[in-house]
Amino acid sequence: MRRLFRFSYGLFSRTRFAFSRIYWSVLLGKFDSSARIYPTAIIRAPRNVRIGKNVVINDFVHIWGAGSVEIGDETMIAAHSAIISQTHDTEALRHAKLYRETLILESVNIGRNVWVGSNVSILPGVTIGDNAILAAGSVVNKSVPKNCIVAGVPARIIRDLQSSKA
Repeated sequence: MRRLFRFSYGLFSRTRFAFSRIYWSVLLGKFDSSARIYPTAIIRAPRNVRIGKNVVINDFVHIWGAGSVEIGDETMIAAHSAIISQTHDTEALRHAKLYRETLILESVNIGRNVWVGSNVSILPGVTIGDNAILAAGSVVNKSVPKNCIVAGVPARIIRDLQSSKA
């Protein structure tokens, strides 16, 4: 009985991801079939989102793509993270507008082989360099250079991955 359950669960899992690949390949601006998007991930304005090879987007990730989002090959995005490419104007009151009446779109670019930890927020206008690691819970409001680890609120560089010091 246990083998039957493992087989049927594996079949269900493979079928679910096959359906997911078809679904996202139609909706996204670019989607490589080797990428994996878990079923509870939410992508808004998917036509403006480009996803590279072997990308993994885990459960409960939210991507707001109106300002465009590009995710490089081999990138992993852990659960409960948010990638945001749109915001509202903090100067709206000076122009006699409500915040909801304003919309600012800024692209987010995530490089190759980036590891985005759980509960990370990546804000509009940010570029993440190749091989970067964004520690769990970080709020990334500025661009991150390649080959480094960032952590904190707001995120700051805590280690250069290419230095010989550990």
